[in-house]
Amino acid sequence: MPFHQRAQFHPAAAVAAWALGVVLLSNSTGIRADAAAPPADAPPADDPAIEMLKPLDRGRDLASQQVTDFANWLDSFFGDDRIYQESQNSRLTLNLLHVNREGKQPRYDANVQGKLTLPNTERRVKLLFESNQEDRQAQDASLLDTVDSQEQSVGLRFIKKTTAWWRAHTDIGVRFRGGLDSFVRFRLRRLFELGPWNLRVTQSLFWYDSTGPGETTRFDAEWRIATSYLFRASSQATWLDQNRYFDLSQYFFLFHDISRRRAVIYQAGVIGVTEPDPQTRSYALSARLRQQLHRDWLFFEISPRIDYLRENAFQPQRSLTLRLEVIFGAT
Repeated sequence: MPFHQRAQFHPAAAVAAWALGVVLLSNSTGIRADAAAPPADAPPADDPAIEMLKPLDRGRDLASQQVTDFANWLDSFFGDDRIYQESQNSRLTLNLLHVNREGKQPRYDANVQGKLTLPNTERRVKLLFESNQEDRQAQDASLLDTVDSQEQSVGLRFIKKTTAWWRAHTDIGVRFRGGLDSFVRFRLRRLFELGPWNLRVTQSLFWYDSTGPGETTRFDAEWRIATSYLFRASSQATWLDQNRYFDLSQYFFLFHDISRRRAVIYQAGVIGVTEPDPQTRSYALSARLRQQLHRDWLFFEISPRIDYLRENAFQPQRSLTLRLEVIFGAT
């Protein structure tokens, strides 16, 4: 049977899956909001245990926590979307961009994103201001994509549950995209540890008035190679009912913590689709050097990039982006 006939997607199925996720999240004894949660470092009561190995638990747990803390610090330093999604703080970020793309005129642009925790909501309801939400969430998100596809959205975020291991929230809002485009998004994240690896699974279900329902599944695997290096492999698949095929991406990142004020990411990735035939659409190589200029609210970033696009017969297309980032509120 052809692939597109096997992978049918219906709005009713999306609603049912979303409802099931909410029910499971609300009633699971491990993540109920009204249940007393065990300490973050406490293993489940039914886990097998070898008595002679118990003295090693503390050292192993400390090493695992250091990997998580280091990864979170790097994401926070680079303003990664993962930190934006999960931070409880109110903040507004203004990006001023200067883009030089091979064969095109230099461009100047700006975008803004932010969230404000509403009072008297126990930090569970936030007002969102976003630029290019879809571009920021994509694995291949780049400043070039952001400049070429400016759009804004505003909405409310309802946080169901947030712990070190679980995170769930629902967004409701409207996007300004040549008109008003209403949307609903549900996101669930789960963190695991496997030896020296930290594993993170994120599932997003969404509906846009312009495109209908869809879903995105993302898997991140992280390993702290050395004191100042972190390796991350990120896999993502997105399905749109409108298109009825998967957009796929695989990216590899090497983070280098040069100092507390300077860091760099080396990135390589591939983007593809499953229909009409499984094929690669593009490859990309890039680096992001980020410098903290003043205290915790002013940053400068330089990002060289090379794209190899199928539509250009995979000939290299070079670009250089300069960004000045100003942060208002908590960091």
